[in-house]
Amino acid sequence: MLRNQRVSKTGLRSDILSLILVITVSFSLLQVSGCSIYNRFFSGPEPEDTVIVFFENLKNRNYAEAYELLEKSDRQRHSLDQFRKEMGTVLQIQSIQVLSSQISDQVAEVTINLTTIYEGGESVEEGIVVPLIKEEGEWKVDFWD
Repeated sequence: MLRNQRVSKTGLRSDILSLILVITVSFSLLQVSGCSIYNRFFSGPEPEDTVIVFFENLKNRNYAEAYELLEKSDRQRHSLDQFRKEMGTVLQIQSIQVLSSQISDQVAEVTINLTTIYEGGESVEEGIVVPLIKEEGEWKVDFWD
């Protein structure tokens, strides 16, 4: 009886080691292959996500939250109050659409289509290139480029 229990424990250890090996190899293959799901899960938000959140915050007049998405040097040169004053003059943002993005190591550019409503209700679409910098693993908007 003791011998059978020992065999089953050995078999269980072998199964666990096999499972760990399969999981490790799977994650390694996903990382090497450049799988976008793996990269998005393990590397955090993409530049496009940061741009959308930034402009959604501006749209909703959440200036403090948008300010936190600015790169460090922008926040050092411009206070939150200065940012609020400048953004307060912007008329209402209606929609944000990501058109394309280019990422090169620690910098990125995201091209968006921004629709803004001006006085009198006139809606204007414009293409904007938003530069970003990766700081401490997070994408930040380079607003005062």
